[in-house]
Amino acid sequence: MKVHQTQYVPGLDLLRFFAACIVMVFHLAFWSWAFPKGQIALASHGAVDLHWDTFAPFGWAGVQIFFVISGFVIVVSAERSSAYKFFVSRFTRLVPAVWICATIALLAWLLVDAGMRPLSLFAMYVRSIAFFPTGAWIDSVYWTLGVEICFYALVFVLLLTRRQRWIEAVMCAVGSISTLFWIGYTIAAQDRNGVAFEWFSSVQWSRLAQLLLIQHGVFFAFGVLLWSHFLKKSSRAHMLWLVLFALGGCLQIAGESLLKLEKTGMSFSPLTPCAIWLGAMLFFWMVVANNARVQQLPGWTLQLLRRLGLMTYPLYLLHSVTGGALLGAFAEAGMPDALALTVSVAFVLALSWWISKVPEPALQKSTRALFSALQARWQGANSSAGVRDTG
Repeated sequence: MKVHQTQYVPGLDLLRFFAACIVMVFHLAFWSWAFPKGQIALASHGAVDLHWDTFAPFGWAGVQIFFVISGFVIVVSAERSSAYKFFVSRFTRLVPAVWICATIALLAWLLVDAGMRPLSLFAMYVRSIAFFPTGAWIDSVYWTLGVEICFYALVFVLLLTRRQRWIEAVMCAVGSISTLFWIGYTIAAQDRNGVAFEWFSSVQWSRLAQLLLIQHGVFFAFGVLLWSHFLKKSSRAHMLWLVLFALGGCLQIAGESLLKLEKTGMSFSPLTPCAIWLGAMLFFWMVVANNARVQQLPGWTLQLLRRLGLMTYPLYLLHSVTGGALLGAFAEAGMPDALALTVSVAFVLALSWWISKVPEPALQKSTRALFSALQARWQGANSSAGVRDTG
């Protein structure tokens, strides 16, 4: 079943919210104690020790789900857009929430007294609100923003050069390079003391390679191919590309499991995060293919799904440092660990809802108004220059 290009897909908001929630559970219920050097452990003062035998250690797979959704949604929004409109839409979507949530994270750091100098915190804050591509940021989760922006930049260049029709071919190339890298990594990992694995590991740790989409390009490509399959003319070639990129995605997730081993000293099976990601992709397929039926749900259900989708970005930006600070404060106040986690999650969800409802839309509206004013002034200046030239 084809999905009309302009249709909103409510099911993707639910999937996006699910991805944010499992990342939050991973950070608060696992990473807060498993990686003592991390920001979450510092923000929570290491006060919680939740050794649960659950899927919590694998919730990081939510990031890979985010990247696929971005690949799909961004090309849908860009297809009939100009380069300028695309830039404005991405700016107003990304920037206001970061300004709000980074400010809250800065306040959280100052309140928890984690032993970090105010000047260092302010430098991290500035790097965050300026979307500096390399860290340190006020919250470590901001690493994904640079990766997202590099994908947006690629789409922007295609729009600017009027080469929108190349998006599928370009992303097939990006996804192929990323998949080949992870195939090579998997082969090299058979000998973890070898020179080849040392080289692949250095690339895996490289921020430049992240920004070039070598590590995660396969996920954006998967999303773009889903767009092409559902919104364009589906073909057998699309299915072959999707199978290839599904393989590349699983290999990346397996490699990420090794990265977690290096950071924590714990061994992680790649099967669980692969199953989470593949299950999410199956859900993705189902909600897009059956979007017409989903659109027939009661109005209150669709409004709820939309609100969950709007909450997702603030939730992702808030849950780590701010959520960790809350978690540590509640635990140090005498709450049992499980209750402290539950209350912290509830606070972060409530704060995310409020941000998506009140300050973020207001700041987005002001930002759009500013761009409109600048555009009008630019057009007025050009018109005046044209009159002088012909006078």
